[in-house]
Amino acid sequence: MSVTFSKVQNAAPSKLTDAKVFSILRDNDPILSAIRSAQEDEPQGLTACYERLSQEDKNDGESNSIATQKKILERYCKEHGYTGIRHYEDDGYSGTNFQRPRFQEMLADIKAGRIARVLVKDMSRLGRDYLQVGMYTDIIFPEFNVHFIAVNDGVDSTRGENEFTAIRNVFNEMFARDTSKKVRASYQSKSRSGEHVAAYPPYGFKKDPDKKGKWIVDEEPAAVVQKIYSLCIDGLGPSQIAVWLWEQKIPCPSAYSAANGLPCPKKPPKDPYAWSVETVSNILRRLEYLGHTVNFRKTKQSYKSKKIIFNDPGDWAIFENTQEPIIEEHVFWTVQNIRQGRRRKTKTNELSIFTGLLYCADCGGKLYRQFKQNPSAKVYVSYRCANYRAQPKMRACTHHFISELSLNDLILRDLRVGIDYVTEYEDEFIREMADDKITERDRELAKGRVELAKAETRIAELDEIFKHIYEDNISGKLTDERFIKLSGDYEREQDALKAYTDNLRRDIKEREKKKTDARRFVAVAKKYTDLQELDATMLRELIEKILVHEKDKQTGAQLVELTYNFIGAFDFQQAAQQTNQNNSTAKTGVA
Repeated sequence: MSVTFSKVQNAAPSKLTDAKVFSILRDNDPILSAIRSAQEDEPQGLTACYERLSQEDKNDGESNSIATQKKILERYCKEHGYTGIRHYEDDGYSGTNFQRPRFQEMLADIKAGRIARVLVKDMSRLGRDYLQVGMYTDIIFPEFNVHFIAVNDGVDSTRGENEFTAIRNVFNEMFARDTSKKVRASYQSKSRSGEHVAAYPPYGFKKDPDKKGKWIVDEEPAAVVQKIYSLCIDGLGPSQIAVWLWEQKIPCPSAYSAANGLPCPKKPPKDPYAWSVETVSNILRRLEYLGHTVNFRKTKQSYKSKKIIFNDPGDWAIFENTQEPIIEEHVFWTVQNIRQGRRRKTKTNELSIFTGLLYCADCGGKLYRQFKQNPSAKVYVSYRCANYRAQPKMRACTHHFISELSLNDLILRDLRVGIDYVTEYEDEFIREMADDKITERDRELAKGRVELAKAETRIAELDEIFKHIYEDNISGKLTDERFIKLSGDYEREQDALKAYTDNLRRDIKEREKKKTDARRFVAVAKKYTDLQELDATMLRELIEKILVHEKDKQTGAQLVELTYNFIGAFDFQQAAQQTNQNNSTAKTGVA
């Protein structure tokens, strides 16, 4: 059977704009028919009225209040016959933050198909990030067939694109950027003047009801903080301290705040006595417990990003003695030494009491523990320089080998001599430390301050020189080539001086912090008057570091130097001999 094509010709063009024609085409399309049937079967969706007010917007008075926004949106709904109204309000949330709880709830209802239209007072109520706002108005809302209306801005998605909407969104973001700059400037000004800028005081403190911006000690949690430090000095780590607190049924910080009606950034856990290791660790390193204010601990990259950047401690602004302390300074720094030298188990599942304290006297490298087993299965423990151990062929340093048994005996002997000396001759020791150490420190500080003053004077002189050569260049007295050469030389000199003065300021600040405190050392030493053996806690309370020298090849003697907490290096054996000699001379003179 063959099929042939027959030419046809329509007498007149059809009226393709007739509603009847469209109805026929729609009814004959199975997909369009199914969509129409589903729409007829479903009830009309909800009308979502979204209201938002940030902290900054509250300064504008009633014009932007949540109540005012509700009135405007409800009046609009009444005028246009919209029913099924549901309000979604976010009070106190920035327009650059789209993780607002009620906004996210509205978004979930939109994706679930419950919402037919979204109304806002103006575009800025939806948000102040033009890219994010555009994503919702141009992509997400149309994708879920949501009718979007911004009442005061005249935006209605059923009327097509509004050319000014994108411009409004950009201006709304510029407003957010400008507000962010002002808030940041205010925050930095307060931080630099030593004011507390944290929203919540640390655990152990509370806001002073009589003095705005001041903290006072909250005695119940402050006692817990002191106990945490005490437990750390006794040898417990953060996880062990957390277990101890749980066993004693002591509420964690968030649970304590909730129970006492205090503001808290975190929701309390189901178990109010469940302390996290992170919480204990944070308490063990907060300078605020010394009575100081610490600002600029962290920052944000921009007002759009919620990512927190933690600043280096060298960039912190520390203001001393701004509130009553909870922890004594020597206790705090003893804990820092303990935490810095956190001990880890070795392959033999043992803990070394010297970890983090041993250093090479020549290269400054750490000494590492090593094990050697003889044929009789006896294990010998020793230490040697890390730089020798890493590259023994290059001989970056000698091995500085010392057995753990010899090290233990040497340190035990020196500590006994030192403790006996400060116990018996406390007044002489304190007087000697005051005369020698303070004079030495003051001399070094004075020298540093003189050098700093000279460098700062030269930097100021260079600024004046820059002005003169620039004026000479403008007036034609100095050629461009000569100006470029001179300005380059002076700029390099000034950059080097600025780097030098920065280092000097840091050095002076560190020297001022390291104050000799003989009385504190005596107080700690008296705790160990009956010293029988060494342990990790005692070592870290008394000793800052241990320097191991290379053994003398001729005599076989090996020097081990101790640098003590609070007083630095001190030869107690020599001091004891000198004191005994002076006493003997005095007795002979009397006889």
